[in-house]
Amino acid sequence: MEILNQYATIFGAISDEFRLRLLLYLYVNDERCVCHICEFFDMGQSSISYHLKILTDANIINKKQVAVWNYYSINKSNEIYSILIDIFKSVDKKEWVHSVSNQ
Repeated sequence: MEILNQYATIFGAISDEFRLRLLLYLYVNDERCVCHICEFFDMGQSSISYHLKILTDANIINKKQVAVWNYYSINKSNEIYSILIDIFKSVDKKEWVHSVSNQ
């Protein structure tokens, strides 16, 4: 039952509040370098990379390597994208500025 395994992986990946914050950050700020993500969340690269790998393995985010840096963005072709948009739309936009926006 491969499809159930895929859904278990996806839901496992988004079941963590910090990973949802990462996804919201990418949703608000588009594609970002891992160095900017680490700086924004004030966390080490190994901790951030752990969470990004889980999201990448679940095909929820895209990873693009440019020279020595990895850039991440939300995979808009994944079927979970529409669910994430619904979740993000329910977040008070004032919170975005304080918790996930680089503005």
